[in-house]
Amino acid sequence: MPPEALPSTLRRFEPLRRLGVRVVSLALRRMDLAIRPYSTSFGDARERLEAAIGRGIGDAVEPLRPRPKLVESIALAVEERDRASSLDRATLRRVHGVVERSLPHRPEDTTGFHPRPPDPVDAFAFVGTRYAGRTTTDQIVVLRRTGLDDLAILDLAIAVADANQWARMYRLAGLPANLFSLATERPLAQVP
Repeated sequence: MPPEALPSTLRRFEPLRRLGVRVVSLALRRMDLAIRPYSTSFGDARERLEAAIGRGIGDAVEPLRPRPKLVESIALAVEERDRASSLDRATLRRVHGVVERSLPHRPEDTTGFHPRPPDPVDAFAFVGTRYAGRTTTDQIVVLRRTGLDDLAILDLAIAVADANQWARMYRLAGLPANLFSLATERPLAQVP
């Protein structure tokens, strides 16, 4: 039985532990835990993804063919990303570009001093990518001076985390970089 099901003071009593296990087993007995077949095909999931990003993707997601559920989850994430932020698309594009440029691409990029960009939004994205624990209240104050309110700063932090998730996913899944970029006209790596 998981230790958090009983308070720590009661875990030492064997009858209580046994009773807890029986209660949990009765609850789980009524649950249907069978693995269900996934009904969406790879082609359908790819079409949904293409509709979400507004353009064709060719064979870019071919490495994910055995996992159509993953392709569909990417489409859902793209749909959510595109409608959830209060920031304008230009700022979101900029954040994605800064994150992609800030991630290490070679072993040499992981050591040494890395100066922050002078722009407050770019600096926030850079710090959030390289070493998020070093985000300071001074950075937040500077962002407020540029006209961002607390909601916009929160959305900026979410955009930095989202951009990091996308950039790392490209690498882990073996997908082309910037495949699902916010800038459909050009790859994010070219966004200033």
